[in-house]
Amino acid sequence: MTQLHFVAIGGTMRAYSSTERALRKALAIAEERGARTTLLAGADIDFPSYAPENPDRPDAARRYVDILRSADAVIIGSPGYHGAISGFVKNALDYVEDMSRDER
Repeated sequence: MTQLHFVAIGGTMRAYSSTERALRKALAIAEERGARTTLLAGADIDFPSYAPENPDRPDAARRYVDILRSADAVIIGSPGYHGAISGFVKNALDYVEDMSRDER
């Protein structure tokens, strides 16, 4: 059986925010069960506003999308701002659109 890859996305720009700690805990549980894990939080997902019409991407955004391409599971964690996910996390999720034409 192949080792599953769990990726967690979220948090805030504040290192070890409560959201990031929750994501780390979720990944630790996945690791205990044999999964490979990657956390993408804070500076890892601090990208310019997503602009689908502009194909130029910062290196960090290209790395982020490449990591997501290898994921078998994705865990999303966001602080709740006004009853919704944060703009910071939403912008990172917008970059997932770069995979919309991928076969997988």
